[in-house]
Amino acid sequence: MTTQHPIRHLFKIALACSLALGLLAANAMSKDITSYGGTELGSVAEFRPELGLGWLSGYLGPEALPNSLTLLPRPPAAGSAALAEDEEVAKATFALRGTPRFALAEADYDLKFGHLINGFSCALNTQISEENAPYLTTLLRRSVSDLGLSTYAAKNYFKRKRPFQENHQPIGIPKDQAALEKDPSYPSGHTAVGWGLALILAEISPDRANELLARGRAFGESRIVVNHHWYSDVAWGRVMGAATVARLHADPTFRTDLESAIAEFASVRTKTIPPAGDCKAEAAALAQGFQVSDVTAIDVLLEPDATMLRHAEENNASLLKVFPKGFALDAAHRPHITIVQRFVRTADLDKVYAATSRVMAGADIAAMKLDAVKYYYIPNGEMGVAGIVAKQTPELVKLQADVIAAVAPYTVETGDSAAFFTTPDDPVIDPALIGYVSSFVPSSSGEQFNPHVTTGVAPRSYLDQMLAGPFEPFTFSPAGAAVYQLGQFGTAAVKLQQLDSKP
Repeated sequence: MTTQHPIRHLFKIALACSLALGLLAANAMSKDITSYGGTELGSVAEFRPELGLGWLSGYLGPEALPNSLTLLPRPPAAGSAALAEDEEVAKATFALRGTPRFALAEADYDLKFGHLINGFSCALNTQISEENAPYLTTLLRRSVSDLGLSTYAAKNYFKRKRPFQENHQPIGIPKDQAALEKDPSYPSGHTAVGWGLALILAEISPDRANELLARGRAFGESRIVVNHHWYSDVAWGRVMGAATVARLHADPTFRTDLESAIAEFASVRTKTIPPAGDCKAEAAALAQGFQVSDVTAIDVLLEPDATMLRHAEENNASLLKVFPKGFALDAAHRPHITIVQRFVRTADLDKVYAATSRVMAGADIAAMKLDAVKYYYIPNGEMGVAGIVAKQTPELVKLQADVIAAVAPYTVETGDSAAFFTTPDDPVIDPALIGYVSSFVPSSSGEQFNPHVTTGVAPRSYLDQMLAGPFEPFTFSPAGAAVYQLGQFGTAAVKLQQLDSKP
């Protein structure tokens, strides 16, 4: 196929064709049919043991693997709309560097079987291993070999260069760059493995199918995040994953092993083994997606010292007792003093970091002495967002003015929810917050600047009582400066860049 079409349309067509291909191949035979029709545990040789992956030789011989060279179109040609889309998607991932999503993408690079299957543990809502699920792990260890090999006919024929060889941007796992340069980009083998694994696991645990398929999709998207693959590499890698799983279903040994694995997994679930890893952290990382909006809502802020942190955490604990549905001061809600909140072009974030670092270094922020003087809150209906106010000083006002001027060339008027960090449970940003960020300059700058540390959310009736009560003033200093992506309630949700604040 030489004509280039938009990737997303081709993906739907090719996926249907690849699934049909496997289902039509029902008369194919396995490479090693055992006496009872399934794989005898411990009987299958390890796949390329020198790689240390812990995979087993697959079910399909070379002649039985789906032919990626036959199934897939040519990779996007120079000047095509498909290549422009690849380049656009790649650029939209660059701002994820240094975020939890980038860290997860780097972790997804590791294809050692134990690590690979643990990557699906949260989606599966349990942990499987060779000890508690020998038949299931044998099925998967054999299948991943077929999934990975399915991409190499096209890889070796087209020899497409990887995105980092074209855009010269940093990559995840830089120590493996030389090896990656020798392994062609199109289609993505990692994606075929991740998507195929998700399809098989979804059949074994159908009640977790949505979670498993979402994780399989994100596993392939990780390849774009770390700048190892183009979007089209990943889209067509999924096709090869689906085609291979379909073809595996035509193999009698695979089908018998699958039945054994389903029965075995039902027993594993009765043991209520918790998932491996931190599922809350994984969910937060996945919520960032794999592309960043053209616009990012940022908070250029000062990070307070231990004295302010202690007072902020004490107040936050009091607010949570009154309103448990509020937020705790944690990794997604960092205590801070906002200097300026703005919508900026995502493509210009590196320039924002450089410009604001120069301002912070020139201000000698660590030498500032700031006085906390009272509680306050911003009303929002029957609720309020509370905080501790720091006394405005000429040094703070000048710092804010300098930061506003430094960021001005990269700002845009407004943004939408996509510009903020959101979670699947709370994906829509309050319009009042969008308006607040849009009008921060001039509404909250200059004489209107109100330096404060946000501490939580509570009903206004309680906050009115809090403001009427005593406040013990204290002195604190900035401990650092950073640029964060804003989240719901105007929280500092994701650190984008630590700023160099040393004079």
